[in-house]
This record gives sequence, C-alpha cells and structure tokens, in this order.
Amino acid sequence: MSTIAPNGYTIRLELLKMAKEMLEQDWHAQREAVMTDYHTRVSKDETFIPSAPTFKAFPTEEEIIKKAKVLNEFINTK
Repeated sequence: MSTIAPNGYTIRLELLKMAKEMLEQDWHAQREAVMTDYHTRVSKDETFIPSAPTFKAFPTEEEIIKKAKVLNEFINTK
C-alpha cells in the first residue's frame, strides 16, 4: 500500500475548503440565533411586530481566502 504525500496545490485546496466550511457554519449559526431571537420576541407579544431581522453578509471569496491564510499560518507555525 503506497501513501502519496499531498502536494502544495492539494494542501491549499483543502485549506480553502476548510475555511469555507468554517465561515459558512458560523454564518448559519448566527442566522439561526437572529431568527430564534426574532421568533421569541414575536411569540411573547403577538401584537408587537419587530422590524425584519438583519443578517450578516454571506462569506465572500476574499473572506474565505483570508481565513485560509490564517489556517495556513497556524499549520506552518513550529
């Protein structure tokens, strides 16, 4: 059984995937928290209509790359 070491391209791709997944999970968790808060406020007083909830922007390509760089720096720290 042979094991092939990952090359630089594979490592960078995995870091991008990991960064994207982390940022998307954070976005979904924050969105869920905002929605839960909104529904809680509405259910306490059904006559009170709060303003529509606002959500953080979905992660951009630049944010994903920035996060991947942070992960890469951590991995390369000795």
